[in-house]
Amino acid sequence: MSAHVSLRQRAMFRRFWGQALPSILAMLVSGAYYLIDGIFVGHYVGASGLAGINLVYPVIMVLIGLAAMVSMGTATAISFQQGARQPGLARQALVNGLWLLLILGTVAPLLLHHWHTDILLALGMEQGSETWRQASDYLGWIGGGTLLLASNLAVPYLLRNDGRPRLAMVLVSGGALLNIILNYIMVGRLGLGLIGTAQATLISEGVVSLLGLGYFFTPYARLRLGWHQLLPRARLMPGLLFTGLPSLIAQFNLGLLLLLHNLQLMVYGSVKDLAGFTVAGYTEAVFIVILQGLAFGIQPLISQAAGAGRHRDLSFLMAMGLKVTLIYGVAVWLLVQLLPRQVAMLYTGSQDGELLAAAVRSLTLNLGAIPLEGVIMFGIVLLQSMTRTRQALLISVAKTLLLLPLIFWLPLQWGRDGVLLAQPVTVLLLTPPLCWLLWREWRRLKAADAPLARPGSALPRREQVLERT
Repeated sequence: MSAHVSLRQRAMFRRFWGQALPSILAMLVSGAYYLIDGIFVGHYVGASGLAGINLVYPVIMVLIGLAAMVSMGTATAISFQQGARQPGLARQALVNGLWLLLILGTVAPLLLHHWHTDILLALGMEQGSETWRQASDYLGWIGGGTLLLASNLAVPYLLRNDGRPRLAMVLVSGGALLNIILNYIMVGRLGLGLIGTAQATLISEGVVSLLGLGYFFTPYARLRLGWHQLLPRARLMPGLLFTGLPSLIAQFNLGLLLLLHNLQLMVYGSVKDLAGFTVAGYTEAVFIVILQGLAFGIQPLISQAAGAGRHRDLSFLMAMGLKVTLIYGVAVWLLVQLLPRQVAMLYTGSQDGELLAAAVRSLTLNLGAIPLEGVIMFGIVLLQSMTRTRQALLISVAKTLLLLPLIFWLPLQWGRDGVLLAQPVTVLLLTPPLCWLLWREWRRLKAADAPLARPGSALPRREQVLERT
C-alpha cells in the first residue's frame, strides 16, 4: 500500500511539473503581449501613452474575462468528460466553446463601436486631450479585434486539455516574439504610437489563433474535428458558461480594481501617480500570469481526477499547488520590497525622477500583500477546476464587495496612499474565508479517501493503474 502511494505520488509529481512548466512559460509569454506594449509605449510615447493604456485597460480586461469564461468553462468540461470516459461529450464541449468565441468576437466589437465615446467619458478622461486620443486609438483597435484576442487566449487552454502543453508553449512564445519585432518596427521605428502597438498585438494574436485552432482539424489532435461535427448544442452552453463564470468575475474584479484606482488617483494624485500605478499593474500582471500558468497548467489533471473520482490525486495536486504558489509569492514580494527602484526603471527609465518616485511608491504599497493575492487567485481556479463553481463564485464576489467601500474610505484617511492600500487590505480580509473553504475541501477529500487507507483494504482498479498522458 505505502509503496503504491509513493509510486503514484512520484508519478503525479512528474505530471504536475510536466503540465505546469510549459503552461507557466506559455502564460508568461502570453502576458508579455501587454507587458511589451507597456515597455515600448513607456519608452517611445511617454506618460500620456501609459496613462491612455491604463485608463482603457479595464474595458480590455472585461473582454479578457469574457474570453476566459468561455475558455476555462470549455477546458474544464473537456477534461472532466475525459476523466469520466465520455470523449463524445468532451468533443462537443470543444465545439460549443468555439461557437461561443465566435459569438463574443462578433458582438463585442459592435457594442464597443456604438458606445466608444460614452466609454471614454465614463472612464473619466477629458475629451480632446492627448490622453483621450491615445486611449481612443488603442481601444478602437483592440476592441475591434476581440475575436483575435479571445481566440489567442483560448488556444493554450484548449491545447493543454488535448494533451499538448508544449505545443501551446511554442505557439504562444512564437506569437510574443513576433509581437516584439512588430512593436519595434511600428512603435520604435515608424512612430505609430498606440495604434502601432495595438496593430502589432492583433497581428501576433491572429497568427497564434489560426495555427492553434487549426490544429484541431489535423490528424494530430486527440479531439480531432471535422466540418460535420461543428454543430453546436445550445442546451449545453449555459452549463459551460456557468463553470467558467468565476474567471469572468475574477477579471471583472481586476478591471474594477484598475478603474477605481484610476479614478481615485485622478482625484488624490496626478498623471504621474497614475502612470506610476501602471508600473505596479504591469508588475502584478507578470506575477499573476505565472500563477495562472501554474493553475491552468494543472487544471486538466485536477478536472480529470475530479471526473474520475481520484480523491488522493486531488489532495496531492491541491497541496502541491498551494505550496508552490506561496513560495513564489513570497519571493516576488521580497524582490519588490527590496529592489523597487530597479523594478520601476524597467518601465520608466531614469530620466523622469517624479515618475520613478511615483512608480516606486505604487510598487511597495499596492503590492504589499502579493503572496496572499496569489493564494486567492490559485484557490479560485482550484475550486473552479474541481467543479466547485459556487464556492469559487463566492470568493470572487466577496472580493468585489470588500473592495468597494475600502477604495473610497481609505483615501479619506491617507489620501493617495489610501488608494494604493485598498487592494492589499482587501486581500488580507479575504484570505481567512478562502483558507476555510480550502480546508473544508481538503478534509472532504481526505474523508473520501479514508477507506482506502485502512490496512488490508483493497484498492479500486482505477487507483491501481496510473493514467498516462
